[in-house]
Amino acid sequence: MTDGNPLPTAIIGAGLAGLSTALALTASGLPVTLFDKGRGPGGRLSARRAGDWRFDHGGQFVTVRDVGFRRVMDGLLSDGHAALWNGPIVRLNPDGSREPHPVERFVGTPGMNGIIQGLIARLPDDARPRFGIRIASIAGMKGQWRLVMEDGTSEGPFAKLVLAMPSVQAADLLRPVAPALAARAQTVVMAPCWALMLGFDQPVSLPWQAAFVAGAGDDDRPLSWIAHDGAKPDRGNRASFVAHAAPAWSIRHLEETADQVAACLLPAFRAATGITVEPAFLSAHRWRYALPTVPLADGFLWDRGLGIGACGDWCLDARAEAAFVSGARLAAAMGGG
Repeated sequence: MTDGNPLPTAIIGAGLAGLSTALALTASGLPVTLFDKGRGPGGRLSARRAGDWRFDHGGQFVTVRDVGFRRVMDGLLSDGHAALWNGPIVRLNPDGSREPHPVERFVGTPGMNGIIQGLIARLPDDARPRFGIRIASIAGMKGQWRLVMEDGTSEGPFAKLVLAMPSVQAADLLRPVAPALAARAQTVVMAPCWALMLGFDQPVSLPWQAAFVAGAGDDDRPLSWIAHDGAKPDRGNRASFVAHAAPAWSIRHLEETADQVAACLLPAFRAATGITVEPAFLSAHRWRYALPTVPLADGFLWDRGLGIGACGDWCLDARAEAAFVSGARLAAAMGGG
C-alpha cells in the first residue's frame, strides 16, 4: 500500500494479451502500469509505412470465436478502429488450382495496429502504455516487485507482475524469480516468420485479395500467405502486398539479411501471383517469435503465491484472438473480472 492506495500491477507488453489483462483489471478498479519495448502501439499487429504504401507486416487479420472478444470487436467496429474484411480469400494449391476460404475475418483500420489503438483508448489515462521501455530483469519480492530497465534504472514497487510477451522472452525474465513458471514457458515452441513487403507504382489486379499458399509438404514451400494489403478496408487500394514465409523456410533462413531474404522470396511471390512487374518498394522484416507451433493450451500461467503471471497466444492457441482470451483469463484468475 502507498498512501492508502493499493500498489499497481505491472504489465510488460502492450499487445493484445497485455491490453486484455489491463482492461479487465482496470474495469475491476485495480491499478495497472503498462510497459512496452516498442516505439508505438502494435506489437505483432504492427503496421509499417513506406511512402504512400502501408503494410500490415505482422498479424494479417483476427477471427472471433470467444463471446467476450466478440463484444470488444463490436465496439472496435462501431468506433472505427476495425472493419470486416470480406474480400475473396482463397487457398492456392500446388497444382495451380484455388479454392475459397470463407471465414469471417476482421482487420484494424487504417492498419492492423488500429485494433491496439482502439483498446488503448478504452483504458484510463493513467493506465495507458509507456512505450520504448525495455525491461532487463525483475527484482524484489512478493508484493514488492521492481522492474530493472536496460539503462540500470528501476521502477516499482508493484504488487503483481504480468508478462505478456513471447514465451522465450518471458522465460528469460521469469527464470531468476519464478523458475517453475519459466520451465513451463520454455516448453513452448515458437516459429519465426519472415515477412516480405512489396509496393508497386501501378495498379495490380488479382482475382483474390489474399491467399493461403499450400505446398506438397511444409518444407517445400517458401511462402504460406500472400495479401493485397491495399485492398483491405480503409487502405486506399494502393498496390501494397505482404507475403509471409512458411515456418520451415523462415527457420532455415533465420539469420540471413533482410535484403537476402527479399531477393529469395520475390521469385516465389511472382510464381504464386503471376505479377512480374518490378516492385518500386521491396523489403523484408523478421519476426523471430511469430507463431506458437506447440502452445501450452493452459490459457495462462499464474503463481498466486508470487503474484506473477504470464499470458499470450502461446498459452492457448496460434490465433491472435487467443492472445486476448489468454489475458482476460489471467485477469480473472488474479481477481479482475
